[in-house]
Amino acid sequence: MSFGHALYYPHINLTNKNWIKHALLLWDNISRIVPDSVEPSDSEDIITIKSESKFIKDYRPTSGDTSQAFYNFSQELRPIIESDAFFNDRFFRRQRERRDYERDYHNRRSFFSDMVQSSGTYIHVEKMDRDLKGYLIDIGVAIPGQREWEDWVKIDSEIGMLYMTYFAKSISKNKSLPIVTDVEQSFSTSLYFESKIHSDYKNQFEYKLGNLLIETIVPKNINDVPLDRILDVRNKYDSERTAFFNEISNLSNSISDLDNGSALKDALNQHSRIILKETKNLEELYNLNKIETATKFLSISLPTTIASLTEYVSEGAKPFVTAGGIIFGMVSAANSVKKDKLELKQNPKSYLLNLKSELSGGDIFTRVNDTVKGIRKW
Repeated sequence: MSFGHALYYPHINLTNKNWIKHALLLWDNISRIVPDSVEPSDSEDIITIKSESKFIKDYRPTSGDTSQAFYNFSQELRPIIESDAFFNDRFFRRQRERRDYERDYHNRRSFFSDMVQSSGTYIHVEKMDRDLKGYLIDIGVAIPGQREWEDWVKIDSEIGMLYMTYFAKSISKNKSLPIVTDVEQSFSTSLYFESKIHSDYKNQFEYKLGNLLIETIVPKNINDVPLDRILDVRNKYDSERTAFFNEISNLSNSISDLDNGSALKDALNQHSRIILKETKNLEELYNLNKIETATKFLSISLPTTIASLTEYVSEGAKPFVTAGGIIFGMVSAANSVKKDKLELKQNPKSYLLNLKSELSGGDIFTRVNDTVKGIRKW
C-alpha cells in the first residue's frame, strides 16, 4: 500500500492542470524530483496548491539515487543503443541513407548527436551520475548543455524518458513510494524492448484505477472548474477520499496476476466496471433512502405506551403528553435514518458520488456528506 503519497516524474515543473486537478482528488501528496540548485518555475496555481494544501512536495535527489539509477539503467542501455531497431527508427526520422552510418562508430555518433541537437530533451546534471553523463556524451546520444543550460544535459528524448523512469524507480524503491506521471509514454518508451522497468503493473493498477474512476465521475471539462473549488472539495471530503483510496489500494494488493501490459489493461477494464456499477447501486440506495425518510415521518404514530397513559392524565395535560409522544417518535425515526445514512456515507464509493454531486452540478440527491447533519437537510 502506498499510503497516499506518490513520486511524480519526469518533469520538475507541473504544467498539466487537468492531471493536477485529478491528482488532488485522489492522492494525499505528490513529490517531484527537484535538484538543490534548481528553483521550479511554478505557475500561480501550483504556488496556491503548495501553500494552501501542502499537496506538492519537493524531493532533493542524492548521490545514492543517481548511482543506483546508473547501475540499473546501464544494464538496459547498451543493447538498446546497439540495436538496429533503435538506429532504424532514428534513420527514418532523418530520412538519410543508412549505408553512410551502418557500422562505423564515428558516423553513428555523429548521426545520433545531430538527432539530439534537433529534438532532444534536457535532464539536470544532479539527476545523473557523472560516469553516465560522460558515457552518453561519448556515444552521441547526449550533448552538453550550452549557455543558460550549462547545468543540463541534452539527451535523446526516448533514452532520456527511459532513464528518468529508472531514476524515479530507484527513488521510489528507497522511499517506498509509487511513481506517477502525466506522460503516458513513460511506461511504454523504447518500444523495442520489454524492459523490466515496466513490470511493476500492480503499482500502475493502483493509481491508474483511481484516476480512471475519478476521470469517469468528474466533468470532462474539469479545466474549467476553478482551482479553489477543487481545493474546497478536497478539504471537505478528505476522510471520504482517504477511504476510497484505501479501498483501491487494498484491491491492488489482492490482485496477483498482473505480469504484463495486456493483463493490466484487462484488470483496469474489469474492476472499473465493477466499481462503477457498485457506485450506481449506491446512488440508487441514496435515492431510495431519501424517499424512505419522508415516508417515515408521514407514518409516525404515538407509541402505545404513551397512548395508554392518557387514560390517567387530565384533559389539560393531554396535549403535552401527545406532543411528547410525537417528538419521541420523531427523534427515534431521525436517529434511525441518520444511522442508515451514516452507513451509506461510510461506503468508500460515496466519495465518487460526492464528486459527482459537487463537480458535475447534478441535483440527483442531496450531497452524501450533508445528509447526516440534521433533519433540516432532508
